[in-house]
Amino acid sequence: MQAVAFNEFNAFRAIEGLGPVRQNANIDIAAKNHAAYVQTNQSGGDAHHEIAGNPGFTGAEPGDRVNAAGYASIYTTEVIAFEGIQMTSVQTLLSTVYHRNAMMVQGLTDAGIAPGNDSGPTYIDAGYIKQQKNAGDYVAVYPYDKQTGVPMTHHTESPNPFYQEFDMTQANVCAKTSYPINIATEASTILKVTSFTVTAEGQSTPLDVRLMTHDSNDQNKLYLNANVAFIVGKAPFTPGTKYTVHFVGTATGKATGTANGLAIDKTWTFTTDTKDAMGCS
Repeated sequence: MQAVAFNEFNAFRAIEGLGPVRQNANIDIAAKNHAAYVQTNQSGGDAHHEIAGNPGFTGAEPGDRVNAAGYASIYTTEVIAFEGIQMTSVQTLLSTVYHRNAMMVQGLTDAGIAPGNDSGPTYIDAGYIKQQKNAGDYVAVYPYDKQTGVPMTHHTESPNPFYQEFDMTQANVCAKTSYPINIATEASTILKVTSFTVTAEGQSTPLDVRLMTHDSNDQNKLYLNANVAFIVGKAPFTPGTKYTVHFVGTATGKATGTANGLAIDKTWTFTTDTKDAMGCS
């Protein structure tokens, strides 16, 4: 399970033009320690936080725990996922807004992975001591161009990116979301959206979507970086259908190397799967 998750994590980063992460034994220890803590203390509310004094405590936050395990991290992120109906743990993480964003942090260099137990979640901790960097004109999208087998809906996720609209339940994501689409620019830039649409093949009117950026609501400031933008439809995608995405905007910041920023006008396509992988049917 650990090897599958590690390889899929790096395969995703390669597709996105991001540097690979290396397996790190110290971060592995931190992930295993935290998996044991959660299992022992049954902490279901905030599974990323530990409370001093509880059995198995090694650090309040992910960064504290990797430091305690011997990895002197400057930055640490942590994602936790159960396997889906027909999906691996990494695939479920990529089917969300906030967790996909965490796995796209460009600076990551090292990772550790631990399964909670035979039927439990997979814990992935990743960080860097000296970060990797992308070129100033970096632009990546997901789903990637011409990708096939794309799921129809968002996966359940905590925190809930749709907290202003509905509770995070299986029924709600099955009825009220599509698979998230995102674009990302170089880590130090600020991505400004002029338009961001997705249209089904044979249709002229784009789907009704939510635009989700760092500034689109208060919670996003904590969980979405300023260099990314997501759209999530207000209804599921149709099985076996080709969609065209069109983004127009700018990335501003020192990394672009231009005074007015990097102008982006990008079109790409993807095709949805013919079967449900989220347990919606």
